[in-house]
Amino acid sequence: MPAYTRSILFASDTMSSQDSLLSISVLARARPNIPLELFRAIRERGCEVEDCRIAPIGDRLAANLVVSGNWSALGRLETALPGIAQKLDLQVRYERCGPREQNPEFRPYAADVIAPQQPDLLVHLLEFFGSQDVEVAEISTQKYASNYTGAEMCSVQMVLHVPVNQHPQALRESFMDLCDDLNADGMLDPIKT
Repeated sequence: MPAYTRSILFASDTMSSQDSLLSISVLARARPNIPLELFRAIRERGCEVEDCRIAPIGDRLAANLVVSGNWSALGRLETALPGIAQKLDLQVRYERCGPREQNPEFRPYAADVIAPQQPDLLVHLLEFFGSQDVEVAEISTQKYASNYTGAEMCSVQMVLHVPVNQHPQALRESFMDLCDDLNADGMLDPIKT
């Protein structure tokens, strides 16, 4: 049964009505054309997708989008979302939001870890980065069986925000020590964008 939830947050005082944003989260049974139908519905109401993450999670499709438009276009989209959810058999949650905050006190890093499956792997990684005052901005994980040996493995990718005053080599060495303790292979490198 389709479901939707609506919440409205007031945009930052520094945002003009032309810069209004709407955050949309979607969960649906994975099937073809859901992204196309969703993007088409957004565009038909005069809005644009500014940021988007879509991925299969189990037998579901999860999508998180930030959509921009003037107040009228976003209002049309907000009004239409319950009907779109029902038509496409989606669970939808949406709310007004502001732009992603930029913080020049941090620099972007990528962490990649390949390890034997272990229940506390993510907890150990998150505790480590938290203890280093490193913010975890994004996490992607996948469990799999090795094609070569059948070993149960886990792959973790993270986008991190590392304080600019933190010594990169010291962080990297501590991270590699953690990976050794977890019997994992890891890499920690700056993101060059």
